[in-house]
Amino acid sequence: MNQRGGRLAAVVGGARAPGVYRWRSRAHTGPVRRELTAAGWTLHLLDGRAVDGPADLFDRLADALAFPGWFGRNFDALADCLGDLSWLPGLGHVLVWDQWGTLATADPKAWRQAYQSFQVAIDGRAHARLVPLYVLLRGTGPVVDPDSGAPIPIL
Repeated sequence: MNQRGGRLAAVVGGARAPGVYRWRSRAHTGPVRRELTAAGWTLHLLDGRAVDGPADLFDRLADALAFPGWFGRNFDALADCLGDLSWLPGLGHVLVWDQWGTLATADPKAWRQAYQSFQVAIDGRAHARLVPLYVLLRGTGPVVDPDSGAPIPIL
């Protein structure tokens, strides 16, 4: 990967464990998509500018990740879908959530539940030895895990 996607090399190469990370990159999504695709991975984009509640989050994630019809539009179903993703191709998945701070500011409870759903799905996928999922939070927002208060790691 070139210098712009250098931090993603740690993802694709397995040097960083699957998880939720703050991503400070300003890279355009076109080159990022090409680099991930060349490595056999899939990039999914979530534009969070208009995501200010659970319904918006569910709708946009369902579109970004082509969720099946059985998606129940709640946080348990979100964790289930993210924990499966068998309908999507790729050796791994990277979800870039741009402007994620919009939800964190507008609805802290929904932000916490979304964060928990991501963590449950990522941990379940690792335990089941499924292809990895990384969630990259790009933009401004809280810098700490809404449950533990620990810093959200930076990629």
